Amino acid sequence: MSLEQLVGTVELPDLRKFLPEFILLVLAFTLFTLELTFKGEKKRRLLLTVSYAGYALVLLSLFVPWRHPGDTFYASFTNDALAVTVKLFATLLTMAVLAFVNAYYRHFRSFYGEFYYLLAFTLLGVFILASSYNLVILYVALELVSVGFYVLTALFRGSTASKEGAFKYLVLGGLSIALASYGAAFMYVYAGSLDLREILSYEGQDLHYLILGLVFFLIGFAVKIGAVPFHFWLPDAYQGAPTPVTALMASVGKLAFFIPLLRVMPLVQEKFSVVWTVTVGVIAALTMLFGNFVALVQKDVKRMLAYSSIAHSGYLLAAAAVAKELGMKALLYFLLVYGVMAAGSFLVLALLERGRGWRNELEYFSGLRFTLPAVAFAFFIYLIALLGVPPTAGFAGKALVFMALSFDELWWLAFVMILSTAVSTGYYVRLVVLMFMKEPVVETGRPVSAAAERLSLALTALASVLLGALPGLIWFLIEASVASILGR
Repeated sequence: MSLEQLVGTVELPDLRKFLPEFILLVLAFTLFTLELTFKGEKKRRLLLTVSYAGYALVLLSLFVPWRHPGDTFYASFTNDALAVTVKLFATLLTMAVLAFVNAYYRHFRSFYGEFYYLLAFTLLGVFILASSYNLVILYVALELVSVGFYVLTALFRGSTASKEGAFKYLVLGGLSIALASYGAAFMYVYAGSLDLREILSYEGQDLHYLILGLVFFLIGFAVKIGAVPFHFWLPDAYQGAPTPVTALMASVGKLAFFIPLLRVMPLVQEKFSVVWTVTVGVIAALTMLFGNFVALVQKDVKRMLAYSSIAHSGYLLAAAAVAKELGMKALLYFLLVYGVMAAGSFLVLALLERGRGWRNELEYFSGLRFTLPAVAFAFFIYLIALLGVPPTAGFAGKALVFMALSFDELWWLAFVMILSTAVSTGYYVRLVVLMFMKEPVVETGRPVSAAAERLSLALTALASVLLGALPGLIWFLIEASVASILGR
């Protein structure tokens, strides 16, 4: 066979579908080069400017795969509406967090230029994780995201808490990777394929390998999202990490680790519908109750929000228990808006921590409206959105989950959801009362905020309301995403 004939038989990949990832890869190596080349304040400004320019270019490039959806790289990489939606929100949330990075690390004298290219590589892992059904690609992307967060969590000079949190995250994260790998191996033995779509549609006689593989695979992701009883790393990692990194883990990280679960949902409807509903429903109930009850007794607000993140993993899993179209839409909508609310709430803490003598304990929030009224109001918006008060996005998300549970007649899980939401009222309202109805009891210095930080808080607070009052702003993305994974 001649060279021309050989090349003619090879299907060349459509690189248009990989354009955002390629730009991210170039951005990461560019930031790496700049970090090695420049020094001092010039390096800080340059790294931040190039990062913003790169991520803006990534946003523009997302229109290309949106207009040209489909598989590439021999069906190992899928760029459908779901992938584009996840990448859009992940990039926007990353840009919102970037506004706080330089000032935060300068205040704590803990600036590392490595932060910027590690963040770009981590976001690249998020993009790949959102675009694949292939078990090997999922493994590589999961490792890329996980290693990025391990290092970013520990990247805090002089903090033993960050090192301890990163070590716990590393140990349990390594366990989750191993479990997911074992699951992938069993599924490959069952179907002889690495594509989840082919594995779950394969009509094999012995389902034991498939069931065992799915169990291990899903437990691996349950560790990553902080579901009970696999949550032990999350409170320490969230509390010990630099707070902008915590904002990334709670928003972009959770978004990334839930997407493979969302892609699996339509594939388990026929074979494992009842088992899936019961298993995921029980884990969701335990996660909701545990997260909210433990958050209720926390004195440290950052740790309280970490347990709130566990509870919200439970709400998201409750939507995942309904492996039908409405459940998928509820899960994706709530996942996107939770990323906005969670990022905003942790970014408020990232700003307050720069005040002289500030600590994230409850009494320090007393009378915050007198000292920082705009920050207190933004934090109020995030808190009531996380609680689920109308007309915020949190209310719309929880209402969608409740509707999905009702249509599927999962009344017991709907009751647990209502109960756990009622429990969460205790700590959210307590914080609001301290900020707006109490006098200051601890004197601290006022942090100086930059214009970019104020804009970031204003936009995330506005989005936390608008996406609930006008869900149609992103509903077309939700419908297109769910239609794409259902094969329509």
